[in-house]
Amino acid sequence: MDNATPKASVSGRFIDLTMPFSSETIPVPGHPAPTFEPLHTIERDGVRNTVVCMSLHTGTHIDAPSHFIPDGRTIDQIELDRFRRPAVRLDLTGSMAPGEPIDLEQLRRAGFDPGAAADSILLLATGWTDRAWREPALYETNPFLASDAAEAVAACRPSVLGLDFAVDDTRPWPNHTVLLGEEVLLLENLVGLPRLPADGFEVTAFPLHLVGENGGPARVVAELSS
Repeated sequence: MDNATPKASVSGRFIDLTMPFSSETIPVPGHPAPTFEPLHTIERDGVRNTVVCMSLHTGTHIDAPSHFIPDGRTIDQIELDRFRRPAVRLDLTGSMAPGEPIDLEQLRRAGFDPGAAADSILLLATGWTDRAWREPALYETNPFLASDAAEAVAACRPSVLGLDFAVDDTRPWPNHTVLLGEEVLLLENLVGLPRLPADGFEVTAFPLHLVGENGGPARVVAELSS
């Protein structure tokens, strides 16, 4: 299997940050692998159609507060402008070690500024998904956010926290509760983040309009300044 970095889809100022999605996409442990079953075929029906079965938290997706917060808002209740904002990217490639936490001091060394992060789409770039997106190691030896880093991000309340490594290490996934409890939406399994500039661009990350659901798949695109 080819484990090379996903080839970036670039069109002018636009860069696709979405993990390629197929039956080979690695699911979260305990979640089913995606399946694609033909419903109609050109040969039999004159049209193609496919039935897809997947967890909402597979591949590139957004967590809504209701994913962990009992009375949290569902993905269809989030204002649309929350999914398109100016972005700030922190380069953590030099701090990344498989299976190790990324703490607040590492964020600070990468330039974490709570004022700049507030209301933005804050992106944490390690390059992990670019290395492991088609390997079981994606979830077996992934770096993860330390609790002090999660608490600092939650306190400055970006609109969205996007990252290319894990929000949490293991159950009961406390960082999810900390961040979603402050309505910081979580944008997981991004690719290509190390290729972005530190700032001066926007990110669009609209999820599917899934009524009453706790998250949804998203096509995520960075728009660079001209």
